Amino acid sequence: MKLVMLLLVRDEIDIVSSNLNFHLDHGVDHVVAIDNGSIDGTRDVLDDYQRAGVATVVDEPGRNYNQTDWTTRAALQAREEENADFIFSNDADEFWAAPGGNLKDGLDQSDANVLVCHRLNMLYPCDWPDDTPWIDRLVYRVEKPYPRPKLEDIYHDPMDHPYFCVRLHPKIMMRAAGLERISQGNHFAIYDGPVRKQPSGIEIFHFPVRNRAQLAKKVIQGGQAYEANTELPPNMGWHWRRWYRMYQEQGIDAVLADAMPSEAALTADIDRGTAVIDRRFTAIGKGY
Repeated sequence: MKLVMLLLVRDEIDIVSSNLNFHLDHGVDHVVAIDNGSIDGTRDVLDDYQRAGVATVVDEPGRNYNQTDWTTRAALQAREEENADFIFSNDADEFWAAPGGNLKDGLDQSDANVLVCHRLNMLYPCDWPDDTPWIDRLVYRVEKPYPRPKLEDIYHDPMDHPYFCVRLHPKIMMRAAGLERISQGNHFAIYDGPVRKQPSGIEIFHFPVRNRAQLAKKVIQGGQAYEANTELPPNMGWHWRRWYRMYQEQGIDAVLADAMPSEAALTADIDRGTAVIDRRFTAIGKGY
């Protein structure tokens, strides 16, 4: 049983080594790293893992965020060149954790070709300082995430709840055999036959906002990339489009408040039982 992780990155120097080390220590046999034109040293880090024989680096320098094509090419490469049995497509800010510790546990007993894995948005208050390690700060999450908002004007309509308190689409671990295409966002896959889904006990801890500078960089990159991709509908990547406009008009603090709850709001949610403190990943991820 061989498990290969795809990792799409652009300028993730603060977290890319932690991500690679964590997953290689928890069942991943090889990484196909897709570098989207990094200029902050991320590409040099990926080269180190390639020289060590645990990663293959491919370059996708396009600035139109054509994620579907990039990850599909990498998945087919993982199947044909790395003999992958299962594949999952990851982002640098997501850490996949299995109940028993090893991501390969049970894969040889499943007849599904798609395993559905739920994601948890890890938060910190938007009005807190962000000069401490992110793994110590991002220990809050909404217990029952709110429905995705229906906005007529994605740029200006207010949201009832901060974006990262809203329900996330799950992601999938995919059987390599028969795989033809991965969707934008890695939420479903197309096969040469029927798709057999099965829920997984794997949880994906998502650390989307680690500090203001990192968020501003992602907003600029994401907003410009979605503007450049004329093939995607406006609702695809809508929050990046929204935040890019907001950043230009109001600055990064407005974006942060749109993305994360305040300390007062988070404290009230904890008192009501709608948010919790969850240090499970802090306990296992500290060494990475």
